[in-house]
Amino acid sequence: MIRNVVRVAIASGLLLVGQHASAQSNPSISSIFQSVLACALIEPLLSDSEPEPLYVLDAANCVSVVPDSSSNGTYYTDASCSSEISFEATALLSHCEVLLDAGRLGEGDGLVADTWTLSPGNRIDLGARPLDGIAQPYLQRLIYRTVETDGGSCNLEMRVYSPRPGVTAKGSLLALHGGSWSARGFGFFGLELTIPHFIDQGFVVYAPFYRLLGDSEGSAACHNASIVDITNDASAALTWVRENAAQYGSTAKPVVFGQSAGAHLAASLALNHPEDVAAGVLFYPPTDFTDFALRVRNGHYTNSQGLNILTKVIGGTAEEADLSATPVPENSFPTRIIEGALEVPPLMMVHGLQDDLVEARQSIRLCDALAGRQLMSVNTEVQPLAQLRESVACGEGSTLQLIQEGQHALDVCVADTLIATDLCPSGSTASRLEVSDAIADAASFAVAAIQSELPVTPTRRSGGGGSLWLLVVLMGFGFYRPVTAHKR
Repeated sequence: MIRNVVRVAIASGLLLVGQHASAQSNPSISSIFQSVLACALIEPLLSDSEPEPLYVLDAANCVSVVPDSSSNGTYYTDASCSSEISFEATALLSHCEVLLDAGRLGEGDGLVADTWTLSPGNRIDLGARPLDGIAQPYLQRLIYRTVETDGGSCNLEMRVYSPRPGVTAKGSLLALHGGSWSARGFGFFGLELTIPHFIDQGFVVYAPFYRLLGDSEGSAACHNASIVDITNDASAALTWVRENAAQYGSTAKPVVFGQSAGAHLAASLALNHPEDVAAGVLFYPPTDFTDFALRVRNGHYTNSQGLNILTKVIGGTAEEADLSATPVPENSFPTRIIEGALEVPPLMMVHGLQDDLVEARQSIRLCDALAGRQLMSVNTEVQPLAQLRESVACGEGSTLQLIQEGQHALDVCVADTLIATDLCPSGSTASRLEVSDAIADAASFAVAAIQSELPVTPTRRSGGGGSLWLLVVLMGFGFYRPVTAHKR
């Protein structure tokens, strides 16, 4: 009963957001939880996930234990108790205080160097893919970059998530949060919901924060960055992972992953540093600033939040801006790929057709550019799919999954409440299952990219669908081409 009440309370917050959908396609974390207390009330929604055990010395014996909320102190990563680490628990209330404090999140507040913890954010079961049976990852926080700005010293935090300290992982995943390049809270909330699914496949996940457009979140020192500044922060994070991954037991060449604005940054890394990136996984990415602006000029794009974001990013309205000047051409990835004949690492994209903040055509144009197909024109609309999810081959090694009912932030979902499922950006219950499978496919795609071979066992729900998963993988690696890539 309590669990349902809490779910309804949170869903009601989303309902208020939904009443202003045109301006709130990408809601703030405070618009959902309203207060630190409301955030702390989600405890009944936490999954039963437990971390992998560590070890402690008990008399002369090295004993396996699972840290809990009161388990501060010294632990060991090995059964001989020879490799020591420091652990400090993070309570849910403390997690909520930082998550909802727009001036503290992501800049090292309360950071204790070389200390591991467990983030409650990795147990909040509000993602489209449930956390059932997935271990909670360990977390270490550090500063990866300090930038001197007019506002002072901007300290940018890196969060390292590991299956267990000291483990040797399959690979590295550099995960970049969304938030319209101007916010952290909701974007990082969504990122922490998805990270465990990559950890479950054996990755160490590196999640950096970056400077922000405007001054709505972050400290004054990290305010009023340009999109060039932000992409430079992402590049610095990639360099940091390349130089430091070995000490966390993962590969130096990461898969890059992002949601929304974070997916744009991940795509930018794949295009601008292809030799340093194994592959990219992009959820609802903005990939084409030129097409975005031209859609506005031609009256095809009218989302008020998106218009405000575009103005901040390009430094003026779409009608007034010089589309041949920085930063527009550099961030028009489909055109760059075609005109520059760029070699790009394998990419997997997931995008919903009901996304009115970042239109699905942004992913479709990138897919077509990778495949060497003609790009859809600015006046062409994406047509409905014949089914809930369709996969499109995007040339050798790359693939796009389109979700008919998916909205922006489709991988975040408040489900199983007394309120209608249209509060879930994944769509209907059936669509949510398709998004869940797309998340699983994304993790498998990342593993395959690291291993340079197809995964042996697909991660699928029971009850069929295995042939579709295999088709996705074969398409993604260039072994199969659909007769009709997508409808126009």
